[in-house]
Amino acid sequence: MKIMPTRIGVPFLSRRRDNPSDSAALGSSPTRLSPLSHSLDEAAEGSSPAVLKKSSASPARTGFSRFSPHRSTGDVDATSGLYLATSRAAAIAATATSTRPTVVQPRRPWRKLLYIKQEYPDDYVDDTFLMELQKNANVRMYDYSTVVIQTTVITQHLSSIMIFISVFINLYRGSLTGKTLVWCSSISTVLGFVFWDILNMYLRTPEQRIVRLNLIKGAMLFALLLFGLSPILRTLTEDTSRDTIWAMTVIFFGVNLAFHDYSTGNLTNIRFPGSVSLNAAVLASVLLASQLNNNLSVFAFLSFALKWFALFPIFRRYLKRISDAASMATTMVLALMATALFMYINKAVALLHIFSSLFITFVCPLWLIWVQRYKNEIHGPWDEARPIVHRYFH
Repeated sequence: MKIMPTRIGVPFLSRRRDNPSDSAALGSSPTRLSPLSHSLDEAAEGSSPAVLKKSSASPARTGFSRFSPHRSTGDVDATSGLYLATSRAAAIAATATSTRPTVVQPRRPWRKLLYIKQEYPDDYVDDTFLMELQKNANVRMYDYSTVVIQTTVITQHLSSIMIFISVFINLYRGSLTGKTLVWCSSISTVLGFVFWDILNMYLRTPEQRIVRLNLIKGAMLFALLLFGLSPILRTLTEDTSRDTIWAMTVIFFGVNLAFHDYSTGNLTNIRFPGSVSLNAAVLASVLLASQLNNNLSVFAFLSFALKWFALFPIFRRYLKRISDAASMATTMVLALMATALFMYINKAVALLHIFSSLFITFVCPLWLIWVQRYKNEIHGPWDEARPIVHRYFH
Protein backbone atom coordinates (compact mmCIF):
# COMPACT_ATOMS: atom_id res chain seq x y z
CA MET A 1 0.00 0.00 0.00
CA LYS A 2 1.43 3.39 -1.10
CA ILE A 3 0.76 6.99 -0.05
CA MET A 4 0.22 9.14 -3.15
CA PRO A 5 -0.17 12.93 -3.33
CA THR A 6 -3.22 14.64 -4.86
CA ARG A 7 -3.37 17.93 -6.73
CA ILE A 8 -3.38 20.08 -3.58
CA GLY A 9 -1.01 17.89 -1.60
CA VAL A 10 -3.46 15.69 0.29
CA PRO A 11 -2.09 12.13 0.49
CA PHE A 12 -4.22 9.08 0.01
CA LEU A 13 -3.60 5.36 0.30
CA SER A 14 -3.43 3.23 -2.73
CA ARG A 15 -4.44 -0.39 -2.35
CA ARG A 16 -2.84 -1.40 -5.64
CA ARG A 17 0.41 -3.36 -5.30
CA ASP A 18 3.63 -1.85 -6.60
CA ASN A 19 4.87 -2.92 -10.00
CA PRO A 20 8.05 -4.97 -9.52
CA SER A 21 9.56 -3.50 -12.64
CA ASP A 22 9.01 0.02 -11.39
CA SER A 23 10.53 -0.81 -8.04
CA ALA A 24 13.61 -2.32 -9.66
CA ALA A 25 14.00 0.67 -11.90
CA LEU A 26 13.81 3.13 -9.04
CA GLY A 27 16.12 1.22 -6.71
CA SER A 28 17.39 2.90 -3.65
CA SER A 29 18.50 6.13 -5.30
CA PRO A 30 16.76 9.32 -4.08
CA THR A 31 14.10 10.73 -6.27
CA ARG A 32 13.86 14.44 -7.04
CA LEU A 33 10.59 16.25 -6.84
CA SER A 34 9.44 18.00 -9.93
CA PRO A 35 8.88 21.77 -9.91
CA LEU A 36 5.18 21.16 -10.26
CA SER A 37 5.18 19.15 -7.02
CA HIS A 38 6.93 21.98 -5.16
CA SER A 39 4.34 24.48 -6.35
CA LEU A 40 1.53 22.20 -5.26
CA ASP A 41 3.04 21.82 -1.80
CA GLU A 42 3.36 25.55 -1.41
CA ALA A 43 -0.24 26.00 -2.49
CA ALA A 44 -1.31 23.37 0.05
CA GLU A 45 0.36 25.28 2.87
CA GLY A 46 -1.73 28.44 2.20
CA SER A 47 -5.04 26.71 1.59
CA SER A 48 -7.91 26.97 4.06
CA PRO A 49 -9.14 24.05 6.16
CA ALA A 50 -12.46 24.03 4.33
CA VAL A 51 -10.75 23.57 0.97
CA LEU A 52 -8.48 20.91 2.41
CA LYS A 53 -11.38 19.00 3.81
CA LYS A 54 -13.16 19.12 0.48
CA SER A 55 -10.08 18.01 -1.38
CA SER A 56 -9.47 15.12 0.98
CA ALA A 57 -13.02 13.99 0.54
CA SER A 58 -12.59 13.50 -3.22
CA PRO A 59 -9.27 11.81 -3.89
CA ALA A 60 -10.30 10.69 -7.35
CA ARG A 61 -9.98 14.26 -8.79
CA THR A 62 -6.16 14.36 -8.88
CA GLY A 63 -3.85 15.57 -11.62
CA PHE A 64 -1.12 12.96 -10.87
CA SER A 65 -1.22 9.34 -11.59
CA ARG A 66 -1.81 7.06 -8.67
CA PHE A 67 1.48 5.36 -9.52
CA SER A 68 3.65 8.49 -9.84
CA PRO A 69 7.31 7.42 -10.19
CA HIS A 70 8.65 10.88 -9.24
CA ARG A 71 8.10 10.72 -5.46
CA SER A 72 9.36 8.37 -2.86
CA THR A 73 7.62 7.26 0.31
CA GLY A 74 9.75 9.49 2.60
CA ASP A 75 9.01 12.62 0.62
CA VAL A 76 5.30 11.92 0.76
CA ASP A 77 5.41 11.48 4.54
CA ALA A 78 7.24 14.78 4.99
CA THR A 79 4.75 16.61 2.79
CA SER A 80 1.79 15.13 4.73
CA GLY A 81 3.26 16.15 8.09
CA LEU A 82 3.85 19.71 6.87
CA TYR A 83 0.29 19.90 5.58
CA LEU A 84 -1.20 18.64 8.84
CA ALA A 85 0.84 21.14 10.91
CA THR A 86 -0.24 23.98 8.63
CA SER A 87 -3.90 22.94 8.81
CA ARG A 88 -3.80 22.73 12.61
CA ALA A 89 -2.21 26.19 12.92
CA ALA A 90 -4.85 27.69 10.58
CA ALA A 91 -7.68 26.10 12.63
CA ILE A 92 -6.25 27.46 15.90
CA ALA A 93 -5.92 30.94 14.39
CA ALA A 94 -9.53 30.86 13.10
CA THR A 95 -10.80 29.74 16.52
CA ALA A 96 -8.91 32.52 18.29
CA THR A 97 -10.30 35.09 15.85
CA SER A 98 -13.90 33.92 16.32
CA THR A 99 -13.71 33.92 20.13
CA ARG A 100 -12.14 37.38 20.42
CA PRO A 101 -14.57 39.67 22.45
CA THR A 102 -16.05 42.64 20.59
CA VAL A 103 -15.79 46.05 22.27
CA VAL A 104 -19.21 47.84 22.48
CA GLN A 105 -19.20 51.60 22.90
CA PRO A 106 -21.51 52.70 25.78
CA ARG A 107 -24.53 54.79 24.75
CA ARG A 108 -25.05 58.27 26.03
CA PRO A 109 -27.56 58.60 28.88
CA TRP A 110 -31.16 59.23 27.82
CA ARG A 111 -32.57 62.73 28.27
CA LYS A 112 -36.20 63.76 28.26
CA LEU A 113 -35.88 66.02 25.22
CA LEU A 114 -37.69 65.55 21.93
CA TYR A 115 -35.75 68.10 19.91
CA ILE A 116 -32.44 66.21 20.32
CA LYS A 117 -31.66 63.15 18.21
CA GLN A 118 -30.68 60.35 20.57
CA GLU A 119 -29.73 56.70 20.24
CA TYR A 120 -33.07 55.60 21.66
CA PRO A 121 -36.51 55.02 20.10
CA ASP A 122 -39.16 57.70 20.41
CA ASP A 123 -41.20 55.74 22.96
CA TYR A 124 -38.25 54.93 25.21
CA VAL A 125 -38.46 55.77 28.92
CA ASP A 126 -35.92 55.10 31.62
CA ASP A 127 -36.33 53.58 35.06
CA THR A 128 -37.29 56.93 36.61
CA PHE A 129 -40.47 57.23 34.50
CA LEU A 130 -42.86 55.96 37.18
CA MET A 131 -41.11 57.79 40.00
CA GLU A 132 -43.14 60.90 39.11
CA LEU A 133 -46.47 59.04 39.31
CA GLN A 134 -49.01 60.72 41.60
CA LYS A 135 -52.30 59.17 42.69
CA ASN A 136 -55.28 61.22 43.84
CA ALA A 137 -53.20 64.40 44.09
CA ASN A 138 -56.18 66.71 43.50
CA VAL A 139 -58.91 64.57 45.03
CA ARG A 140 -60.95 66.36 47.66
CA MET A 141 -62.18 64.35 50.62
CA TYR A 142 -65.69 65.35 51.66
CA ASP A 143 -67.21 65.66 55.09
CA TYR A 144 -70.79 64.50 55.59
CA SER A 145 -72.08 67.66 57.28
CA THR A 146 -70.50 69.87 54.63
CA VAL A 147 -72.06 67.88 51.80
CA VAL A 148 -75.47 68.00 53.50
CA ILE A 149 -75.28 71.78 53.69
CA GLN A 150 -74.24 72.01 50.05
CA THR A 151 -77.19 69.88 48.89
CA THR A 152 -79.73 72.22 50.48
CA VAL A 153 -79.66 74.47 47.40
CA ILE A 154 -81.04 71.59 45.30
CA THR A 155 -83.76 70.85 47.81
CA GLN A 156 -84.68 74.53 47.98
CA HIS A 157 -85.08 74.85 44.23
CA LEU A 158 -87.08 71.63 43.97
CA SER A 159 -89.40 72.82 46.72
CA SER A 160 -89.80 76.21 45.03
CA ILE A 161 -90.93 74.50 41.80
CA MET A 162 -93.45 72.45 43.76
CA ILE A 163 -94.79 75.60 45.46
CA PHE A 164 -95.13 77.36 42.09
CA ILE A 165 -97.07 74.43 40.59
CA SER A 166 -99.38 74.33 43.63
CA VAL A 167 -100.09 78.07 43.21
CA PHE A 168 -101.09 77.50 39.58
CA ILE A 169 -103.37 74.58 40.51
CA ASN A 170 -105.14 76.75 43.08
CA LEU A 171 -105.55 79.54 40.51
CA TYR A 172 -106.78 77.05 37.93
CA ARG A 173 -109.33 75.57 40.33
CA GLY A 174 -110.47 78.98 41.63
CA SER A 175 -109.25 78.41 45.19
CA LEU A 176 -106.94 81.43 44.84
CA THR A 177 -107.77 84.70 43.12
CA GLY A 178 -105.47 86.87 41.08
CA LYS A 179 -105.88 89.86 43.39
CA THR A 180 -104.77 87.85 46.42
CA LEU A 181 -101.75 86.55 44.56
CA VAL A 182 -100.73 90.07 43.49
CA TRP A 183 -100.92 91.38 47.06
CA CYS A 184 -99.10 88.39 48.55
CA SER A 185 -96.27 88.48 45.99
CA SER A 186 -95.85 92.26 46.26
CA ILE A 187 -95.69 92.22 50.08
CA SER A 188 -93.23 89.33 50.02
CA THR A 189 -90.99 91.21 47.57
CA VAL A 190 -90.97 94.36 49.71
CA LEU A 191 -90.19 92.37 52.86
CA GLY A 192 -87.36 90.60 51.08
CA PHE A 193 -85.77 93.89 50.02
CA VAL A 194 -86.07 95.30 53.54
CA PHE A 195 -84.46 92.23 55.01
CA TRP A 196 -81.69 92.46 52.41
CA ASP A 197 -80.96 96.09 53.35
CA ILE A 198 -80.91 95.29 57.06
CA LEU A 199 -78.40 92.51 56.51
CA ASN A 200 -76.23 94.75 54.35
CA MET A 201 -76.19 97.45 57.03
CA TYR A 202 -75.42 94.92 59.75
CA LEU A 203 -72.69 93.16 57.76
CA ARG A 204 -71.37 96.42 56.27
CA THR A 205 -71.25 95.19 52.71
CA PRO A 206 -72.27 98.20 50.61
CA GLU A 207 -70.80 96.71 47.43
CA GLN A 208 -73.61 94.09 47.37
CA ARG A 209 -76.43 96.65 47.42
CA ILE A 210 -78.69 96.90 44.43
CA VAL A 211 -79.60 100.35 43.14
CA ARG A 212 -83.21 100.67 44.29
CA LEU A 213 -84.21 103.49 41.97
CA ASN A 214 -83.29 101.68 38.77
CA LEU A 215 -84.90 98.51 40.06
CA ILE A 216 -88.17 100.24 40.86
CA LYS A 217 -88.28 101.92 37.46
CA GLY A 218 -87.63 98.67 35.65
CA ALA A 219 -90.22 96.79 37.72
CA MET A 220 -92.94 99.37 37.04
CA LEU A 221 -92.24 99.41 33.29
CA PHE A 222 -92.26 95.65 33.09
CA ALA A 223 -95.50 95.39 35.14
CA LEU A 224 -97.30 97.76 32.78
CA LEU A 225 -96.04 95.87 29.73
CA LEU A 226 -97.06 92.54 31.20
CA PHE A 227 -100.52 93.83 32.13
CA GLY A 228 -101.06 95.02 28.56
CA LEU A 229 -99.97 91.66 27.10
CA SER A 230 -102.12 89.59 29.47
CA PRO A 231 -105.08 89.17 27.02
CA ILE A 232 -102.73 87.97 24.27
CA LEU A 233 -100.93 85.54 26.56
CA ARG A 234 -104.23 84.15 27.84
CA THR A 235 -105.34 83.12 24.33
CA LEU A 236 -101.87 82.07 23.13
CA THR A 237 -102.47 78.31 23.18
CA GLU A 238 -106.18 78.00 22.46
CA ASP A 239 -105.59 75.62 19.53
CA THR A 240 -103.18 73.40 21.48
CA SER A 241 -104.42 70.42 23.44
CA ARG A 242 -103.98 70.41 27.18
CA ASP A 243 -102.02 67.17 27.18
CA THR A 244 -99.36 68.85 25.04
CA ILE A 245 -99.33 71.84 27.39
CA TRP A 246 -98.80 69.65 30.47
CA ALA A 247 -96.07 67.61 28.77
CA MET A 248 -94.16 70.70 27.58
CA THR A 249 -94.49 72.26 31.03
CA VAL A 250 -92.89 69.22 32.66
CA ILE A 251 -90.04 69.32 30.13
CA PHE A 252 -89.37 73.02 30.70
CA PHE A 253 -89.37 72.62 34.47
CA GLY A 254 -86.93 69.72 34.09
CA VAL A 255 -84.62 72.02 32.09
CA ASN A 256 -85.01 74.68 34.76
CA LEU A 257 -84.02 72.23 37.48
CA ALA A 258 -81.05 70.90 35.50
CA PHE A 259 -79.53 74.25 34.43
CA HIS A 260 -80.20 76.26 37.55
CA ASP A 261 -77.27 78.21 38.96
CA TYR A 262 -76.60 76.49 42.28
CA SER A 263 -73.47 78.52 43.11
CA THR A 264 -73.37 81.23 45.76
CA GLY A 265 -71.12 83.78 44.05
CA ASN A 266 -73.66 85.40 41.72
CA LEU A 267 -75.70 87.95 43.66
CA THR A 268 -76.35 90.79 41.21
CA ASN A 269 -77.06 89.32 37.74
CA ILE A 270 -78.05 86.16 35.91
CA ARG A 271 -75.41 84.42 33.84
CA PHE A 272 -75.15 81.22 31.84
CA PRO A 273 -76.36 78.53 32.57
CA GLY A 274 -78.73 80.32 34.94
CA SER A 275 -80.15 82.23 31.97
CA VAL A 276 -81.21 78.95 30.34
CA SER A 277 -82.93 77.93 33.56
CA LEU A 278 -84.77 81.26 33.82
CA ASN A 279 -85.92 81.16 30.18
CA ALA A 280 -87.23 77.62 30.63
CA ALA A 281 -89.17 78.69 33.73
CA VAL A 282 -90.67 81.69 31.91
CA LEU A 283 -91.76 79.50 28.98
CA ALA A 284 -93.39 77.03 31.38
CA SER A 285 -95.14 79.91 33.15
CA VAL A 286 -96.51 81.30 29.86
CA LEU A 287 -97.86 77.86 28.92
CA LEU A 288 -99.56 77.51 32.29
CA ALA A 289 -100.89 81.09 32.25
CA SER A 290 -102.59 80.45 28.91
CA GLN A 291 -104.86 77.96 30.67
CA LEU A 292 -106.26 80.50 33.17
CA ASN A 293 -109.70 82.09 32.85
CA ASN A 294 -109.21 85.87 33.29
CA ASN A 295 -106.58 88.49 32.49
CA LEU A 296 -105.96 89.46 36.11
CA SER A 297 -105.02 85.89 37.00
CA VAL A 298 -102.65 85.77 34.01
CA PHE A 299 -100.97 89.03 35.06
CA ALA A 300 -100.72 87.97 38.71
CA PHE A 301 -99.35 84.55 37.83
CA LEU A 302 -96.68 85.83 35.39
CA SER A 303 -95.53 88.60 37.74
CA PHE A 304 -95.28 86.05 40.54
CA ALA A 305 -93.30 83.73 38.24
CA LEU A 306 -90.73 86.42 37.45
CA LYS A 307 -90.27 87.29 41.11
CA TRP A 308 -90.12 83.63 42.11
CA PHE A 309 -87.60 82.46 39.50
CA ALA A 310 -85.53 85.65 38.98
CA LEU A 311 -85.29 87.43 42.35
CA PHE A 312 -85.92 84.74 44.91
CA PRO A 313 -82.92 82.54 43.86
CA ILE A 314 -80.60 85.53 44.36
CA PHE A 315 -82.02 86.05 47.85
CA ARG A 316 -81.47 82.34 48.66
CA ARG A 317 -77.84 82.54 47.50
CA TYR A 318 -77.32 85.57 49.70
CA LEU A 319 -78.67 83.75 52.76
CA LYS A 320 -76.45 80.75 52.11
CA ARG A 321 -73.43 82.97 51.67
CA ILE A 322 -73.82 84.72 55.01
CA SER A 323 -75.02 81.78 57.13
CA ASP A 324 -75.38 78.01 56.71
CA ALA A 325 -77.96 77.92 59.49
CA ALA A 326 -80.14 80.43 57.62
CA SER A 327 -79.87 78.32 54.50
CA MET A 328 -80.92 75.17 56.39
CA ALA A 329 -83.87 77.02 57.92
CA THR A 330 -84.97 78.25 54.48
CA THR A 331 -84.75 74.70 53.15
CA MET A 332 -86.98 73.34 55.90
CA VAL A 333 -89.54 76.13 55.47
CA LEU A 334 -89.79 75.63 51.70
CA ALA A 335 -90.01 71.84 51.99
CA LEU A 336 -92.77 72.00 54.62
CA MET A 337 -94.68 74.65 52.64
CA ALA A 338 -94.59 72.57 49.44
CA THR A 339 -95.74 69.46 51.32
CA ALA A 340 -98.59 71.33 53.04
CA LEU A 341 -99.86 72.89 49.80
CA PHE A 342 -99.85 69.55 47.97
CA MET A 343 -101.58 67.71 50.80
CA TYR A 344 -104.85 69.26 49.68
CA ILE A 345 -104.13 68.54 46.00
CA ASN A 346 -102.54 65.09 45.89
CA LYS A 347 -101.19 63.23 48.92
CA ALA A 348 -99.11 60.86 46.80
CA VAL A 349 -97.22 63.79 45.25
CA ALA A 350 -96.73 65.32 48.71
CA LEU A 351 -95.25 62.08 50.08
CA LEU A 352 -93.07 61.70 46.99
CA HIS A 353 -91.74 65.21 47.53
CA ILE A 354 -90.92 64.43 51.17
CA PHE A 355 -89.01 61.25 50.30
CA SER A 356 -87.16 62.89 47.41
CA SER A 357 -86.10 65.81 49.61
CA LEU A 358 -84.84 63.47 52.34
CA PHE A 359 -83.03 61.33 49.79
CA ILE A 360 -81.29 64.31 48.17
CA THR A 361 -80.37 65.99 51.45
CA PHE A 362 -79.29 63.05 53.62
CA VAL A 363 -78.79 59.90 51.50
CA CYS A 364 -76.97 61.33 48.47
CA PRO A 365 -74.11 62.76 50.62
CA LEU A 366 -73.55 59.31 52.11
CA TRP A 367 -73.54 57.82 48.63
CA LEU A 368 -71.00 60.38 47.42
CA ILE A 369 -68.65 59.75 50.36
CA TRP A 370 -68.93 55.97 49.87
CA VAL A 371 -68.04 56.05 46.16
CA GLN A 372 -65.20 58.49 46.84
CA ARG A 373 -63.01 55.65 48.08
CA TYR A 374 -63.03 54.08 44.60
CA LYS A 375 -61.75 57.20 42.92
CA ASN A 376 -58.33 56.67 41.33
CA GLU A 377 -56.90 59.73 39.65
CA ILE A 378 -53.32 59.47 38.39
CA HIS A 379 -50.92 62.15 37.23
CA GLY A 380 -47.48 61.71 35.76
CA PRO A 381 -44.95 62.87 33.18
CA TRP A 382 -47.37 62.01 30.37
CA ASP A 383 -49.70 64.90 31.32
CA GLU A 384 -49.66 68.14 29.44
CA ALA A 385 -47.28 70.71 30.79
CA ARG A 386 -48.98 73.68 32.37
CA PRO A 387 -46.94 76.84 32.06
CA ILE A 388 -46.69 79.07 35.10
CA VAL A 389 -47.02 82.69 34.09
CA HIS A 390 -45.66 85.20 36.56
CA ARG A 391 -47.14 88.66 36.33
CA TYR A 392 -45.32 91.58 37.74
CA PHE A 393 -47.10 94.85 38.36
CA HIS A 394 -45.10 98.02 38.73
